[in-house]
Amino acid sequence: MTTGRRHELVRLVEQIQTLTRELQNLRRHEVETPEVDAKERTLEPLRRQLAAVAQRSATDELGNAA
Repeated sequence: MTTGRRHELVRLVEQIQTLTRELQNLRRHEVETPEVDAKERTLEPLRRQLAAVAQRSATDELGNAA
Protein backbone atom coordinates (compact mmCIF):
# COMPACT_ATOMS: atom_id res chain seq x y z
CA MET A 1 0.00 0.00 0.00
CA THR A 2 1.36 3.37 -0.94
CA THR A 3 1.77 6.17 1.56
CA GLY A 4 -0.75 8.25 -0.37
CA ARG A 5 -3.41 5.56 -0.15
CA ARG A 6 -2.67 5.01 3.52
CA HIS A 7 -3.14 8.73 4.20
CA GLU A 8 -6.36 8.72 2.18
CA LEU A 9 -7.67 5.73 4.14
CA VAL A 10 -6.81 7.38 7.45
CA ARG A 11 -8.45 10.65 6.37
CA LEU A 12 -11.64 8.89 5.28
CA VAL A 13 -11.85 6.78 8.45
CA GLU A 14 -11.36 9.85 10.62
CA GLN A 15 -14.05 11.77 8.73
CA ILE A 16 -16.48 8.86 9.03
CA GLN A 17 -15.76 8.47 12.74
CA THR A 18 -16.24 12.18 13.37
CA LEU A 19 -19.51 12.36 11.47
CA THR A 20 -20.77 9.21 13.18
CA ARG A 21 -20.01 10.63 16.64
CA GLU A 22 -21.67 13.93 15.75
CA LEU A 23 -24.77 12.14 14.48
CA GLN A 24 -24.93 9.96 17.59
CA ASN A 25 -24.78 13.04 19.81
CA LEU A 26 -27.46 14.84 17.83
CA ARG A 27 -29.73 11.78 17.84
CA ARG A 28 -29.17 11.26 21.57
CA HIS A 29 -30.70 14.70 22.08
CA GLU A 30 -33.44 13.80 19.61
CA VAL A 31 -32.42 16.59 17.29
CA GLU A 32 -33.67 16.34 13.71
CA THR A 33 -32.44 19.33 11.79
CA PRO A 34 -31.12 20.12 8.34
CA GLU A 35 -27.66 19.67 9.91
CA VAL A 36 -28.47 16.03 10.74
CA ASP A 37 -29.76 15.46 7.22
CA ALA A 38 -26.64 17.00 5.70
CA LYS A 39 -24.34 14.88 7.85
CA GLU A 40 -26.24 11.73 6.91
CA ARG A 41 -25.99 12.62 3.21
CA THR A 42 -22.25 13.21 3.60
CA LEU A 43 -21.62 9.94 5.41
CA GLU A 44 -22.71 7.52 2.66
CA PRO A 45 -20.40 8.88 -0.09
CA LEU A 46 -17.51 8.78 2.39
CA ARG A 47 -18.25 5.12 3.07
CA ARG A 48 -18.29 4.38 -0.66
CA GLN A 49 -14.98 6.23 -1.10
CA LEU A 50 -13.47 4.24 1.76
CA ALA A 51 -14.59 0.96 0.19
CA ALA A 52 -13.13 1.98 -3.18
CA VAL A 53 -9.78 3.03 -1.71
CA ALA A 54 -9.59 -0.12 0.41
CA GLN A 55 -10.30 -2.26 -2.65
CA ARG A 56 -7.59 -0.49 -4.68
CA SER A 57 -5.19 -0.88 -1.78
CA ALA A 58 -5.84 -4.61 -1.63
CA THR A 59 -4.74 -5.00 -5.23
CA ASP A 60 -1.21 -4.42 -6.45
CA GLU A 61 -0.25 -2.78 -9.76
CA LEU A 62 -0.56 -6.08 -11.64
CA GLY A 63 -4.11 -6.62 -10.47
CA ASN A 64 -3.18 -9.42 -8.12
CA ALA A 65 -4.34 -9.57 -4.53
CA ALA A 66 -1.75 -7.98 -2.30
